[in-house]
Amino acid sequence: MASQETPRNRRERRAQAKQGQSSTDIPLAHPKQETPKGKTLLEIAQERRILQQSTSNGSPSITTTQLNPDGTITEVSASDDPNATPYLDILLYSSSLIILHFTLTLLVHHQYATDPPSLLPLFVSSTIFSPAPWLILLLVAALHPRASHPSMQTIFATMSIVAGTWLVKASNDDPYMAVMRKAPALGTLWVWSVVELRWEVAVGCLAVTGGWGWWHGYSVW
Repeated sequence: MASQETPRNRRERRAQAKQGQSSTDIPLAHPKQETPKGKTLLEIAQERRILQQSTSNGSPSITTTQLNPDGTITEVSASDDPNATPYLDILLYSSSLIILHFTLTLLVHHQYATDPPSLLPLFVSSTIFSPAPWLILLLVAALHPRASHPSMQTIFATMSIVAGTWLVKASNDDPYMAVMRKAPALGTLWVWSVVELRWEVAVGCLAVTGGWGWWHGYSVW
C-alpha cells in the first residue's frame, strides 16, 4: 500500500483531515459522576469569608478581599460607617435648595417688582445676606441624615402641609411685599420636605394641601 502523500499547505491539510476523520472516529463517553474529593470553590470561599453577604446587623454589604504576598487574605469593607455624617449629600441638597431659593426669589421679583434688580445683586442678597439659605443648611444637616426614620417622616409630612398651606394662603391673601418676602423661603421648605418623604406620604401631603386650598376657595388660576 502506497504511503499517503504529505500535504503541502494548510488547505491540503484541512482537506486531508476532513476526508480521513468521521464522526464515528471521535470517542464518546458520559461525564464522570464522581463526587469531588477535595473542597469546592464555594466551600473555600465560604471558609475565607469571601462571599460575605451581610454585616453584623443583617444589612447587605460589599466586602473586597486583598491577597497578601504571603498568601493570606485581608478583607476591606466597601460600606461606609452607618453612623458617619453624609457630608456630600448635605452639600448637594443644600446647594440645590439654595439655588431653588434664588430662583423663586427671582420669579417673585419679576412678578411683583416694578423694577426688578440685576441678577448679581439679587443673587448676593438672596444667598449670602439672607438668613434663609443658612437656615436651610442647618435644617438639612440636622434632618437629612435621618430622613428615612419614621419620626423624621412625620416631621417632614408636617412641614410639607404647614409650608404648603401657608404658601397658598400668603400668595392669595397677603400684599405683594409680604409675598415677595415669604414665598421663596416657604416654597423652598415645601419642595424639600416633599422630596424627603416617601412617595405615598408625599402624595398624601400634597392632596391635603390641595384639599385645604379648595376648601377655602383658593385657586391656582
